Amino acid sequence: MATIYLVRHAESIANTQGTYQGITYDTDLSEAGKQQAEALARLFDSVEIGQIIASPLKRTMQTAAFVARAKDMEVFAERQIIETNHGQWEGKHKDEIRRTWSRLYRKWQRFPSSTKFPDGEHFLETQKRVVIWWREFSQTEKDSLVVSHDNIIRVIVAKILNMKLNRIWKFHLQPTAITQINSTNGTSALVRLGDSKHLEDLSVNLSMHAL
Repeated sequence: MATIYLVRHAESIANTQGTYQGITYDTDLSEAGKQQAEALARLFDSVEIGQIIASPLKRTMQTAAFVARAKDMEVFAERQIIETNHGQWEGKHKDEIRRTWSRLYRKWQRFPSSTKFPDGEHFLETQKRVVIWWREFSQTEKDSLVVSHDNIIRVIVAKILNMKLNRIWKFHLQPTAITQINSTNGTSALVRLGDSKHLEDLSVNLSMHAL
């Protein structure tokens, strides 16, 4: 059996701005985000892992780097778990998006499976690439830390729980929240979801983020 720890990246500067990041508005971690990543590294100091995988964007690679430095390990970038391409939404505040694309924004909040971002991905495309990656990766025999994005972790959780994609907003993921999966020969079991006890007073108001 392998234990896979799915971790949302620490808070980024764009998170503090309420701005959609996607793949092109790629900001560094905020000061609070760096503290969150340090808390994550302290937690994993006593956890044995055989590999660290991360989406290639700054916020994920920087989060993973805190753990990697503490454990003297390398971070391997994996493009298949990059954030959804939000197209024209990227770099724009969520209030502007709510005004400009009001119907599409409401659809995203209620029916993500039907959402196609302007000049970006359809969310079903995100789901497809992530599920294909997960089917292969979950065969790993190494205990693994995977640092990715809110949307990506939700897709994986939905796959494991056989949850409809339109129900992915039913749980919360703080920055650096840990979702633990036990995987045996590709059969996955959810052990814990969005565990953020290590953050203590570093938790954030998620309503400020653009998700």
